[in-house]
Amino acid sequence: PLYGKLSYDPIKDFAPIGKIGDAVLILVAHPGLAAKSLKEVIALSKTQAGGLSYGTSGTGGTPHIAGELLKQRSGANLTHIPYKGGGQALTDVLGGNIPLVYTAIAGAIPHVKSGKLHPVAVSSARRATSLPDVPTFIENGLSDFEINSWVALLAPARTPKAILDKLNSELNAVLNDPEVRERLNGMGIAATPGTPEKFGEEMKRDLAR
Repeated sequence: PLYGKLSYDPIKDFAPIGKIGDAVLILVAHPGLAAKSLKEVIALSKTQAGGLSYGTSGTGGTPHIAGELLKQRSGANLTHIPYKGGGQALTDVLGGNIPLVYTAIAGAIPHVKSGKLHPVAVSSARRATSLPDVPTFIENGLSDFEINSWVALLAPARTPKAILDKLNSELNAVLNDPEVRERLNGMGIAATPGTPEKFGEEMKRDLAR
């Protein structure tokens, strides 16, 4: 396990209100890396004795889990380099100290648009609105490879259903506001209004995976 015994149960000790949105993850490379497409990155990694290094915001975060799942699903020879935050990881790939970074799309967008970083793929189900030219992992042949770092609201367990439903209704009203959706898109977050029950089931599926 990534962590020892937790002081709480993520399912039993919380009541889901609703998901705010999915923060899209992206695999980016230093432009000097010979491999450009995902298939090329995987093929190149298999020729490296120590593997290709990829940085993330830290051990146990969603980008790290996504990178390890990529290794399992593709057979890529990748070596995880944990940083104390995504910003440090991006700084090192920009400086050419590491070839790859798996990170939230928001921090990578300006560097991709300026050409300082090369986008390999996004791990959302569909292409990101903020970087529509970047293919998904699914398009690259990894079926069902959808991994997002979601942002959500939770309440203490045993919160009355009427209160949860009221909070969910207010949350969905905000998420359906065009201005709010645009602001979230600018941060690489796709708004996902829905019910507490639907989000609760997603939490259980993600935990099991």
